Amino acid sequence: MKFQKKILIAFLFFILMPIFILGFVSYHVTSSTLKNKVGDETLQTLNALDLNLNMITSEVNTLSDYITSSREVQDFIKHNDEQSLLDFYYQGQAIAGLLYGQSKLDDLVLYSASGQVYSFKRTLTPSFEQFQESEFYKMMVGEEGRPVWISTVDRDKFVENENLIFSQGRVIKDINNLSDIGYLILDVKLDRLDEVFKALQQPGSQEMIVNPKGEIVYSVHHQMIGESVDLPNGMEVSQSGTLIDDWDNEKSLISFIPIQFNENVPSDYFLISIKPWSFITNETRVIRHVTIFLVILVSVFVICFKQIFLNKVIHFITEFQSNMKKIEKGQLNTRMKAFSVRELNQLAMGFNRMVEEISTLLSRVKNEQERKRKAEFQVLQNQINPHFLYNTLESINSMAVLHGSRDISKMTINLGKLLRISINTDDKVTIGNEVRHVISYMEIQKVRFNERFTFEIEIDKQLEHYHMLKLVLQPLVENILIHAFDRNKTDGVITIRGGISNSGGFFFIKDNGVGITKDVLATFNQCNQGNNISNQNIGCGVMNVQERIKLFYGERYGLMICSEETKGTTIKLTFPLSEGEQNDI
Repeated sequence: MKFQKKILIAFLFFILMPIFILGFVSYHVTSSTLKNKVGDETLQTLNALDLNLNMITSEVNTLSDYITSSREVQDFIKHNDEQSLLDFYYQGQAIAGLLYGQSKLDDLVLYSASGQVYSFKRTLTPSFEQFQESEFYKMMVGEEGRPVWISTVDRDKFVENENLIFSQGRVIKDINNLSDIGYLILDVKLDRLDEVFKALQQPGSQEMIVNPKGEIVYSVHHQMIGESVDLPNGMEVSQSGTLIDDWDNEKSLISFIPIQFNENVPSDYFLISIKPWSFITNETRVIRHVTIFLVILVSVFVICFKQIFLNKVIHFITEFQSNMKKIEKGQLNTRMKAFSVRELNQLAMGFNRMVEEISTLLSRVKNEQERKRKAEFQVLQNQINPHFLYNTLESINSMAVLHGSRDISKMTINLGKLLRISINTDDKVTIGNEVRHVISYMEIQKVRFNERFTFEIEIDKQLEHYHMLKLVLQPLVENILIHAFDRNKTDGVITIRGGISNSGGFFFIKDNGVGITKDVLATFNQCNQGNNISNQNIGCGVMNVQERIKLFYGERYGLMICSEETKGTTIKLTFPLSEGEQNDI
């Protein structure tokens, strides 16, 4: 899979997809939270309604307590004394008026045990026989004087009346012996309930009272009273809660609490609030739109970021990978172009510098290998048959001894020693052999120069057992004899001192010759820094030694020349100490 496709897939799965998932989850969490919040608020409203309904029933209960315990009502019921009832009416007018104003009483009906019936509004009421046959009568008798409430739906079964009312009934007990002497019925208009429900009604919802059969016993919309509805599964008269279900073929949030009108009877009514789900979603629509807008906005920003920045990074990585493959194939002229992003441009420029340094290094290695090859070729050209040379030198030495020429014999012996090291194919010799080689060379040159110079050797004994690159001292001494000593000079001195310092070896080769000019030293330093400058005044031997040491040991080692005109020259040669098997020559 290409790198661009990997980045695109990662972009989709790890950036865009989490954004959409976050938006989706946020919306649903918010909707669920809003649903729970609306449900909790609705339950609080229903509890407030229940509290106000209890206040209404308490007011009517207080009035019925007053009536049933009144002496006038007791006398009327027992003796059919209408004057007593009139006295009750006049004496209780103020209290009755107050309670009527609060409880919206519609009528007050009295039944005596003897069968007499009395209504304050003089309305048509059921006879005592009809009353005794009703469930309402049985409920009152069963409660033995405690208040009993029936709803409009149940009251229609007791008496036909177009008025929508709740009725409270109770047995009137004789205050002397607690025998049943009559029955009281108070009718409460629905206007009182309307005031309570309208005051606490929530926007977009409808509250109602429903019995366990599913009959609506109260609603602010009175035309709905008496209708039957299907109660959702999960509604229990002993619990309150919220659920989402269909109500009147519409998805709705249904909240419910159990309520009771009769004190000693388990709850047999539901106080229900129905709020269409579409109304709730109207409140979440803003949240949904904001969530969608934010998701789209963030997605646009992310896509812009990809197009503006991430694509540049991808393009940079792709081009970098392509150029690296070209470098691997040896195309060292490959270069990265400039990029507008600063960090990427720095990486590109760093890549270009690295390639340039690699090219320079390869070119330098190639040049060094070429110089090494030429030097090896020159060594091969200069090689001669050593056995023939040694046999010839032995013949010369024998002839010199026979003729009594000691100087010739001495030169021949030293030349043999000299050539044994020079012709040997090993790169390294012991430092002792290297010193003996240069001594043989100087002994030969003393004869040649007619003893016009002397030499002094001082070598640390520990140094002689280590190994070093061969033929490094002799070219330096040869350069001194050629350039440092004048032909008329008869007191030339060459001093060679060797020792060990900082785990490395060193030689000081000193002469008292004519010295080296500043220009020649400057040229040597330029050559020492890698510049190819040819100057015969430096001496080919010196430059050859310098180049061989650096090739063999590295740039840390080599020659350092100190000189002053007419005051001689001192050359310091440094090299690492190494041990190894080496046959004496």
